[in-house]
Amino acid sequence: MNYLNFAYRTLKRGLTEFVMILIDLSNSMNNDDWQPSRKAGASKANIELIKVKTQHFPNDIVGIIGFGTNAQVLHPPIRLCEGADSLCRVLNRLPDMNWTNFTAALELAETCLFGKPVTKTTPPNRGLCGFLSWLLYDQQGLDSNYIKEISKEGNYIRRIILLSDGDYNEGGSPIKVARILKNKGVVIDCIGIGGSPDEVEVEKIKEVASRNSDGSLRYCFIGDQQSLIRKYESLAHHIRLV
Repeated sequence: MNYLNFAYRTLKRGLTEFVMILIDLSNSMNNDDWQPSRKAGASKANIELIKVKTQHFPNDIVGIIGFGTNAQVLHPPIRLCEGADSLCRVLNRLPDMNWTNFTAALELAETCLFGKPVTKTTPPNRGLCGFLSWLLYDQQGLDSNYIKEISKEGNYIRRIILLSDGDYNEGGSPIKVARILKNKGVVIDCIGIGGSPDEVEVEKIKEVASRNSDGSLRYCFIGDQQSLIRKYESLAHHIRLV
């Protein structure tokens, strides 16, 4: 399905969106060129997305993945009318990870969006915040069975919103898995942040992002926190023809 038909179907039928938020949690996200940090800016922007989406589209489904050397489900997908506060709590205590593995994050997003089996029997080695996330969510029934069931409930518009402040430097090229996702109808927004666009491998990340019906890429670089919040407010709304 090409993006034009995909967007048109969304506009005409108003289908529920199933969104996986992917957040780079590599060491550079703790840089303080954004006060207090880039990670804090990403957290605030995503919390705003949750608030706007909950207000306008309470039946939408959202999940959160953090990625560094590997990727981790920080909060399994859940309907906003049931779990908006829970999602925001996770965004307020994002863990620290190393490196930047887009591939692992996209593969894990595919698992959540399409209900593939998830195996996780031991807590991840991600520090106190990561352990608490595992304890609170993975061990209270919001596990692979929950993900599998929720992914089969409806004919969703599936989206990924990926934020990073640098180049992927772990896990190999994500372009192949991004192509597979896009061929399945998933729309991928990529957001680069930081002090300068030069910090992001623009040409590579553009190959991960989807295209709009007019051919433009769903990628942008944002250099300050307030602009990022405004961008995420716009991303909270359902896809429309452009």
